[in-house]
Amino acid sequence: MPELRVRKPDGWMTVTFPDAVATISVVGGKVDGQLCLTLTAEREDSPRLVETGILDVDENDENVLENAVPRTEDGTSVVLDRLLPS
Repeated sequence: MPELRVRKPDGWMTVTFPDAVATISVVGGKVDGQLCLTLTAEREDSPRLVETGILDVDENDENVLENAVPRTEDGTSVVLDRLLPS
């Protein structure tokens, strides 16, 4: 089962997807008016799985993703960078 360590507003947690998942992608967007990342897991004969409200994905787990987490030059996720005070 693909597992990814993700950061949500209340801290780091592990998200697990079933083995039947073909690909997992990360997209940016807004949930309840807040900028966040969303993981979408595609399955061949089933509806896709969606995990919302993510602020970052552990860089060690990005190799599981179909695409990269958008990051600033210093490696901070763009979502976290927008939320952190200047």
